Amino acid sequence: MTQVRSATSPAPVTATADDRQHLWKSIDDLKVAMLTTHDRDETLSGRPVTAQRVEPDGTLWFFVAADGGIVTDVARNARVHLCYMDVGDDLYVWLRGHAAIVDDLVKVKELWSPLAGAWFPGGPEDPNLALLRIKVERGDYWDVDSSKLVQFFSMAKAAITKTPPGDAGTHKKFNN
Repeated sequence: MTQVRSATSPAPVTATADDRQHLWKSIDDLKVAMLTTHDRDETLSGRPVTAQRVEPDGTLWFFVAADGGIVTDVARNARVHLCYMDVGDDLYVWLRGHAAIVDDLVKVKELWSPLAGAWFPGGPEDPNLALLRIKVERGDYWDVDSSKLVQFFSMAKAAITKTPPGDAGTHKKFNN
C-alpha cells in the first residue's frame, strides 16, 4: 500500500504595497500569461495573452481578437484568472480579476506597438482589435530568493533525509 503524505507549507503572508509594485513590474517584464475564462458550458478555457501594459494599481491591458472566444467568454462571465510563471527567476503568480472589453481608441493608440501590428494589420483602428481590461481583485504568488545552487542542495538533502525542503520560497497574497 502506498502511503500518501501531503506537504505542509506555511500560511501565506500578506503582500505589502512595495511587494505588489515589485510584482506588477515583474509581470510587466514577463508580458505573456495564460488567461482562463469560462466558455459556453462554463468549463474553464485557457489561452496565452500578451499584456500591453500593467498599471501600478493592478489593471492589465491586452489586445484580443474582437471575433474571438475571449470576447465572447468575457461577455458571458467577466470573472477571469491569469497565470504568470518565470521559471528562471522562480516566480509563480496566480491572479483573479474582473475583465471587460473597453471601447477606447485613445487607449488603444496609447498602448499600440509595431509588434501588435503582426496580429492586427489594420493598425490601432483594425476592426478586429478589441481592448481587454482586467482589474485584478486578488492574487497569490510564490517567490524563491535563494540561488539555484542553494535550491539544488536543499532538494538533494530533502531527498536523502526524506523530509521536505525547509525553504521552498515565500507565498504572498493580496486583495486589491
